[in-house]
Amino acid sequence: MNALPPAVRGLLQLLSGTAPEPPLTEHEHRSLLELADRTHCTLFWTADQDRLAKNGERRQRLWLAYDEAAAALSSLGIEFVLLKGFTHGADFGIDPVRRYQSDLDFLCQPADIARAQAALQQLGYRPQGSAELSDNHLRPLVKPFTWQWRGDYFDPDLPISIELHHTLWSSAHDRIQVPDIHHFWNRRTTLRIDGRTVPALAASDRIAFAALHVLRHILRNDASPAHTFELASVLTERADDDAFWQAWKQVPDGEFRALQAIAFQFAREWFGCTLSPLAEQECRALPEPVHAWFRSYAYSPLINLVQPNKDAVWLHMALLPGRIDRVMVALRKLVPMRLPPGKFWSRVRYHALALARTLLTSSRRRAPAAPSAASHTSD
Repeated sequence: MNALPPAVRGLLQLLSGTAPEPPLTEHEHRSLLELADRTHCTLFWTADQDRLAKNGERRQRLWLAYDEAAAALSSLGIEFVLLKGFTHGADFGIDPVRRYQSDLDFLCQPADIARAQAALQQLGYRPQGSAELSDNHLRPLVKPFTWQWRGDYFDPDLPISIELHHTLWSSAHDRIQVPDIHHFWNRRTTLRIDGRTVPALAASDRIAFAALHVLRHILRNDASPAHTFELASVLTERADDDAFWQAWKQVPDGEFRALQAIAFQFAREWFGCTLSPLAEQECRALPEPVHAWFRSYAYSPLINLVQPNKDAVWLHMALLPGRIDRVMVALRKLVPMRLPPGKFWSRVRYHALALARTLLTSSRRRAPAAPSAASHTSD
């Protein structure tokens, strides 16, 4: 771990409950704090009262926005599930007061999405941006604001956006199929959170979706240490719950469990979490090319936060069964043809640096030929 950039090393050590070793210089500590704030990890390891107070104020604003939106959808008979956010703070083994939340995510049936958007627009929400940010949800909806960025990641006045999800996973972008995820809707449940009854995914599905969310961000070169820390926390929290993991094991799709196991492996590599025997078995059963990638590049997604690289592309290649899929994904990731117009030159610089480092590391490795990430254990 000492070979990691100091800010990344310090962040991992603090989130794992230990002081940075070797100690950080003043400059390195400032870099660590900026990284922790930017990735929404700071409150997991510090009791900074100013940040806690601002986060508490924002949490209250988020609940008010949720209450208003939930009432509007329910009044029209539109069923929904709240994703991530408050539902992770409920039973993931983390203090919800320390969890930063930027927005609200609602999952609706595709047939209800247009009505749901219209209902929120009646409340004053408007689509933000010129294009969808994800193939899983519509453009974020935000009420008109005059707020301006002031360099404070915990600014309680940061506008609250709502994302209406029509699916939990789309294979179009990453070319990875997750057919079993369509059953999540039929298993949905409710949680009692802060005096409210909140529609949510079933317990095992919340962990599965959290794992897929971690993996998606890593594959898209946008790793979230906060989300991975949450996953590590719930894996430790549930490690001795045999009944839970036996139910989790009943999912018949071995490749779906394998995708989750890859995210579990990141949680363990980065934060040393405890895995249940069944989760451990799934991690051991991952294909050798995936294990080989972890031996060489386990921390690359975190290093990318401060030193651009695209080592995650090799992991992505190991998960794709078809040559055409691998070629298309590699081209899009290594040489993107579309860049955000507002950040064009900064993104060009990022991709140039990342590509150079990726090609350098690829010249020192043997590319794996793994047709699938399916578990090698029997179902």
